[in-house]
Amino acid sequence: MQVVIIRDGAEPGGSGCLEFDLPEILAALGERVANSRWRCAGLQYTSRDEQDIPGLEEAATSGQAVWGSALTRGIGQLLQVIDGDFEALDEHNRCWAIVRAVDSSWWEVWSDDPSDLSAVRMRFKNSEPVSHQAG
Repeated sequence: MQVVIIRDGAEPGGSGCLEFDLPEILAALGERVANSRWRCAGLQYTSRDEQDIPGLEEAATSGQAVWGSALTRGIGQLLQVIDGDFEALDEHNRCWAIVRAVDSSWWEVWSDDPSDLSAVRMRFKNSEPVSHQAG
């Protein structure tokens, strides 16, 4: 897999904090998000009303992958993901993308599909491909 790192707002000369969050990344990945199943690990987030967000909680605590539609339900209440690894699985249970929040400082999007990475790079102004590849 190849990776793109996104730092919109947190880069030198930026606002000092990220100007986007999980909803914008999932939107950049497109319709495939809703038709995939998602697992989540290491999730730490804050919500606008300081309440749990059911779709995020289910993905992080059930031990089962949840549909993208369940993951994104209520995501409008999300204020910020601080840490978390979100893994997207296709209909054959293969991972097609990993979306990772790193300490409120940046996001990583991993994929084998260049069109996924291209869509992310087009959506965000401060994104950089990393030559590192994971097996």
